[in-house]
Amino acid sequence: MKTVLIILSILTMTVSCKKEPKLDTPDFNLTASSVTFEAGKEGQFDFEGTAGIISFYSGETGFEYAPPGTAGSVNKSVTVKGYSDARPTKFTYTYAAKGTYKAFFVAKNVNIYAGKEVVRAITVTVTD
Repeated sequence: MKTVLIILSILTMTVSCKKEPKLDTPDFNLTASSVTFEAGKEGQFDFEGTAGIISFYSGETGFEYAPPGTAGSVNKSVTVKGYSDARPTKFTYTYAAKGTYKAFFVAKNVNIYAGKEVVRAITVTVTD
């Protein structure tokens, strides 16, 4: 009888302790809606907030953002921050050719149960 009670106690604790952790939506914002850079020179994007993972899509050919599942999307990005990295407040990037680009930052929080993301767009004008 004592063995049965011990087994039931262990099972009860195991089942009751299984709780999915809460996953917050990333708090991530760009500090401007548009920027102007010179071609071939490093430009800086400023942002604030917290997110586990941040990716950057420059808008250049081959680096356009398309939501997951979009047919024919390339979805190549540059990693700005991984989970173990310190929280950045800026990111620098060099555009090779002049033009106007629609760049995107994708901020994500993920765990083994789910993922939440926030997408922020910015217009980039590149001059000579």
